[in-house]
Amino acid sequence: MVIPMLDLDGYLGKSGEQVKAANYKAHERLFALCFQINRFCQIFKYELTVDENDHYGIVATLLFFKLHDTYQTVVLLYLYGLDSQARILNRSMLEGLWVLKSLYYQPEETFQLLMEDEYYKKLNLLHDIKNNRDYFYEYITKNKLLNIDSEISKLEAKMKSVGIKKVRKINVKEMALNTYSDEEYYYIYKLLCRDVHVDTGQLTDYFITDEKGKITGFRPYPSTNNIEEILLTTAELILKAVIFLSKILNIDKKSEIKYYINQIQKF
Repeated sequence: MVIPMLDLDGYLGKSGEQVKAANYKAHERLFALCFQINRFCQIFKYELTVDENDHYGIVATLLFFKLHDTYQTVVLLYLYGLDSQARILNRSMLEGLWVLKSLYYQPEETFQLLMEDEYYKKLNLLHDIKNNRDYFYEYITKNKLLNIDSEISKLEAKMKSVGIKKVRKINVKEMALNTYSDEEYYYIYKLLCRDVHVDTGQLTDYFITDEKGKITGFRPYPSTNNIEEILLTTAELILKAVIFLSKILNIDKKSEIKYYINQIQKF
């Protein structure tokens, strides 16, 4: 199928909607399944009840909401033919899923790590501003927008009040391996990292070449490369998120999950 070049507004213009309709028609069965799984997740989301004192359950539920939003975004991006951007978000889904799984396998340790990671980010930013006496630091101090030393003291006091003695950054690889996600990390995650970082191999996707391989221009139109592999992977990831949130909250969704997994495996 030949997709015409987008107009001056690109994906934000009328032609973007035409591309969306054409892509859906070309992969209707696949998108229909993604929509069905989305509706299942949407209903599941609104059925959730969490005790206000269940800190692990609350964090896990909020994380599922974020993962579900990301799932919907990946599907939308492929509808518009933004394949590379969809793969980038698939990588984010993997990272979020590993945290959710870790909340099931090691709830106390994971909850603690999430707090330590949050304070790590905040303290690291303040120390960077303080130690790199650049124009940004001068602007902040001259305009009295922020007292860096005071903010650091406040954070350290807050850490002490909640029992945090150290700060550390979440290690994605460690999180994956500790949740028995070795294959997801070494095969899926590693491949998806190419889209996140500047990779000259990926940039060649934007070339137009002739039969001899000579570059004749740049690709101005959308692409649905690897659409089946990526969307089916995305669907599996969100279903795994339902599985682990169900385990954390003691919800039984085994029959529904089994049905949708079977639908994925039929492709």
